[in-house]
Amino acid sequence: MYTETLSRLPFWQHLTPAQQAAAADQCRRVEYAAGQAVHSPGEGCLGVLLIESGALRIYLSSPEGRQATIDRLHAGQICVMTAACMMRGVSFDVQVEAESDTAALLLPARLFAGLMQENIYVEAFLYRAATERFASVLTGMEQMLFLTLEQRVASFLLDEAARTGSDAVRVTQEQLAQAIGSAREAVSRTLKKLERQGLVTVERGAVRLADRPALYRLL
Repeated sequence: MYTETLSRLPFWQHLTPAQQAAAADQCRRVEYAAGQAVHSPGEGCLGVLLIESGALRIYLSSPEGRQATIDRLHAGQICVMTAACMMRGVSFDVQVEAESDTAALLLPARLFAGLMQENIYVEAFLYRAATERFASVLTGMEQMLFLTLEQRVASFLLDEAARTGSDAVRVTQEQLAQAIGSAREAVSRTLKKLERQGLVTVERGAVRLADRPALYRLL
């Protein structure tokens, strides 16, 4: 039933017919509403998620409730942070939530762990995918540490515009603040400053890029 979607997995062609049949039989489609928690620290291992639509946000949360987004995944990407507990010597205290209404195909942890034991290609995929996500996380951390708030806002808007192919970035100020690890009030002030400079136009639930070259010059 889900073979076409599962065939996107890099290791799919290296599975035996029996392993492919087991994966197709045991995987299931899951849906999350915008803002719904997908995974939290201390919870059991969920498994691997193949995102079909929507987006997932991976973030850290302080005891005071402040959040810092460290990665975001969209349709066509694979979330392995929800399966990190299957990697030896690796531990993540991250939270995963649906940034928008999201549908995904879940390969349950028990199934995936069995495939890892039986097939070296599956294990290699998990560690390689985790390494790639680490690189993305490090980039996000570097931005939070070394870029000004104005630069982080500009970088986020430019990245989203490039990803969606639109100058209108559909994001609320609260979502933008969470994405770059800042406070909504500070983001609001920064957007107003950029708007006065003619670089963006703030709309309801969106920010429209008015001058991309000028935004790039901020970086």
